[in-house]
Amino acid sequence: MRPRPRIDVSALETMGFGPRSTLWWGVVSMLAIETTMFALLFATYYYLRGNESIWPPPGGNPPFVPATLCLALLLLSVPPMAIMHRESGNERNLKKMRFWLVVGMAIGLLALGARAAEIAMLPFRWDHHAYGSIVWVTIGMHAIHLLTSGGENILFAVLLFKGPVEDRHLVDLRLNAMYWFVMVVWDVMVYALIYLDPGVLRS
Repeated sequence: MRPRPRIDVSALETMGFGPRSTLWWGVVSMLAIETTMFALLFATYYYLRGNESIWPPPGGNPPFVPATLCLALLLLSVPPMAIMHRESGNERNLKKMRFWLVVGMAIGLLALGARAAEIAMLPFRWDHHAYGSIVWVTIGMHAIHLLTSGGENILFAVLLFKGPVEDRHLVDLRLNAMYWFVMVVWDVMVYALIYLDPGVLRS
């Protein structure tokens, strides 16, 4: 009986980053699904807008100040998260990863507070009219993503301080940062949809 051929793979890396990781493909697929969900919300917004003679309806507009503050904070959180992403992949400096993740996490929590204030200050309920429904769902959907991603940042911060930090955790950190970047892009689009609508600006 012939012996089976064997290949020595001991020199190969134990973890793969980017497209070499199966987890990367899972996260990218999830982001594609959730981006499609936001695209459907935007399409619904314009469909409802096209069927109304007055848009937005009388009764007040969404609060501009907390929404703008939320967007500004999320944009401000991108550089520290980008540095953390770089350190977790190339430099692997644990001290820098801890610092920049905490900075990005803190800014993200402030953004979450601004989003909560925005929702609390909406001058209409979700069931008042079609405009109220789509605005509540769109802002609320992004708020849920911001809340869950902020919770993940807290868990990763605990991991980085408590340890042990393994290579597989660095893959998770990079994917968490990638998710955060996409979530910021979503907020830019949500802000443009709701607050830069010509009807809202005129009123």
